Parts: sequence; structure tokens; C-alpha cells
Amino acid sequence: MGDSGQEQSENKWTLIIGRLFLVLLVISLLTSSVMLVSWLNKPGNFPFKKVELVNRLENQESSELQIIAANALNGGFFSLDVDEFRSDLLSQLPWVQSVSVRKVWPNKLLVEIAEYKPVVRWVSAEDLLKTARGSSLNEIDNYQLLSQEGIIFAPKLTKMQKYKFNNMALLSGPKVSAKHVLKKCVEISKDLKQIDLAIKHCGMNKRRTWKLSLTQNMDVNLDIKLGKENILQPLEAFIEVFSGKLKPYLKSVEYADLRYSNGFSIKWNVRHELQDTLKKDGTNKSLIK
Repeated sequence: MGDSGQEQSENKWTLIIGRLFLVLLVISLLTSSVMLVSWLNKPGNFPFKKVELVNRLENQESSELQIIAANALNGGFFSLDVDEFRSDLLSQLPWVQSVSVRKVWPNKLLVEIAEYKPVVRWVSAEDLLKTARGSSLNEIDNYQLLSQEGIIFAPKLTKMQKYKFNNMALLSGPKVSAKHVLKKCVEISKDLKQIDLAIKHCGMNKRRTWKLSLTQNMDVNLDIKLGKENILQPLEAFIEVFSGKLKPYLKSVEYADLRYSNGFSIKWNVRHELQDTLKKDGTNKSLIK
């Protein structure tokens, strides 16, 4: 009996010591792991030696990119937060639409940037109202750019970029309607090609009334007022009239109001001379109001 009790007691202590050893081993491993992770995440360990831009940028200034990339070089392979780095690029570089960042062991960071592709200039209806009173469209300099997806962005332009984008058409409207305005103006532009007219300004005001400023080989400056609804139908009627015998006289049209339900009114640059010409040609005078 005595030997059996002593044996049970020894087994009990052996089990306790074994469990204690296991607990100490686990604690030691966890402590080592934490210390290892902490060491790996120190910026000075496994530093990046190169940040490589995968693709070529057309508009984004490389100097701005280099400043943000320099911060990445201060971090290490394990310490760099890729999501935070990507967020910095998106928030601080206005030309950047999307970013892909990938770490390459042991010391390289690959960055691929997709830039916004500007298709037109943009100014909000509110800003256009403030700026354009008594000013021509060419004097407006507080415009932004509109991407092919209808996204408004406002990069700081170089002199070369200002010269380049000043030749783009100017669109305007409430900010929330940018995509709608772009889509509608693209449709209008396609229709106007039938009479060789190009858009200088296309958009709607705060009341959602549409207006166009057009040009023909830089010789014609024609303003057209449209309504709020079904604006393409009266425009198509105007195009049909001036795509035939009256096409040579289009360059003398200064202003057209297409908001009538059964026609449109026109203001000529040289009214009397054109009226006489139209009479001689036998053209219906009712077209002139």
C-alpha cells in the first residue's frame, strides 16, 4: 500500500512538472515570436533599396511621386503598410486614378499607376456663373478636368499642360451631373459633325437649361440655347436645316434659340445683307425671325 501511494504521488508530480514545462515552453515561444515580429517590423530592418514604377506616366509630375516614394524607402519590407502607401498615392497625387503596389523580396517595391485620362475641361455651374459674367470662355482659368468616366479631378497643371488642355472643350453643370453632362455632350458633338461644327462650351446651368457655344474651323462663333427636356430633337431640326442649301450661311449665324416647339429663331451677324441674298436664292424667309 505504501509503495503504491508513493508511486502515485511521484506520477502526479511528474505530470505537474510536465505541464508546467509545456506552459513555460509555450510562453517562451510566444515571447520569441512577438520579439521576432517586432524586430522584423522595425523600419531599419530589411529596408527597401528600390521603388520601381512599372509603367510610364504621361501627366503626373515624377517629383511629387518621388517624395511619397522616399517615405516608403524609410520603411522596411515587413514594416511598410501597403494599403497606407497606396492611400497616400491616391490622396496626394490628383492625376492618379488607381494604384497597384507589390513587394518583391528582399528589397524592391513595384508600383503601377493608372492615370486619369482627361477628355474635356470642366467648370461647375456655380463657378461658371461667378466667373463668366462679362468674361469670355477663354478668360476662365479656374476649370478642372473631366475623365472619360465622368470623374472630376483638379490637378496642378504645368504651363505645358495648361497650353495642351486649353484646346479642349469646356463642359459645365452641377457637380453631381458631371457624368450625365459628358454623355449628353458627346451625343451632341456627334450630331454637330454633320454640319462641321465643334463644341467650345457645352453644359447646363443650375436651372438645368442647356446652352452651347460652337465653332467651325475657328471662324464661326455660334451660341445656341436649348431647353431642359428633349434637347436633341430641336438640335437635329437645326442641323437638318443647315445641312442643305443654307449650309454656306451658317458662318453668319451669331445666335440661335431652339426652345420653340415649332421652330427656332436666329440672329444673323449681317441681317439685311443675308435677307437680300436669301430672297434672290428664293429661300423661304420664314426661317428668319
